[in-house]
Amino acid sequence: MAYTLIGSQTSPFVRRIRMLMETVPYEFKELNIFKTEDALTLNKVNPVNQIPVLLDGERAIWDSRQIFNYLNSLHKLHNMSWEDENTLTAIEGAMNSGVALLLMKRSGMNISEPYMYVNRQKERIESVVSYMKPYLVGEGLKEWSFITMTLYAFLD
Repeated sequence: MAYTLIGSQTSPFVRRIRMLMETVPYEFKELNIFKTEDALTLNKVNPVNQIPVLLDGERAIWDSRQIFNYLNSLHKLHNMSWEDENTLTAIEGAMNSGVALLLMKRSGMNISEPYMYVNRQKERIESVVSYMKPYLVGEGLKEWSFITMTLYAFLD
C-alpha cells in the first residue's frame, strides 16, 4: 500500500497520526495551510479543508479519527474499548479548543478578553486536563497506544 499523509509539522492531529504510522510506510506531504497555495492544494483533496488527510490511492480519508479507524481496520494497530473512545473524544475536544484559540490569537483577537466563546474553549481544556489526571498518574501511560499518542500530541 502506498499511503500519502498530508499535514503540517505542528498540528497535534497530524502528529498523532504520524506516531500511529510509525510501522506503516507512508510519504509525508507537508503543507502550510495558512499559505494560499497550500490551502488551495488541501481544498482539492478535502472539502472540509482540514488536516490531516490520508491518501490511499484514489481514496482520501479526511479526519484524524477516521484515519485511525481506517488504518486500524486494515492493519489491526490498536484495540479500542468504548471507554477508550470516550477518552479520545475528550482529548480531541481539548485539542480542537486549543486549535481554535490559536487561530483566534493568530487572527488578532485578544483571547484574554472574557468572550463567552473563548472562555468556553479554555474551560473545555481545563476540564479535560482535570479528567485526564488519574490517567496520567495511574496505569494509563504504561502502554503506548493511540490514546497515549493523542495525549502526547495534545500536551506537546
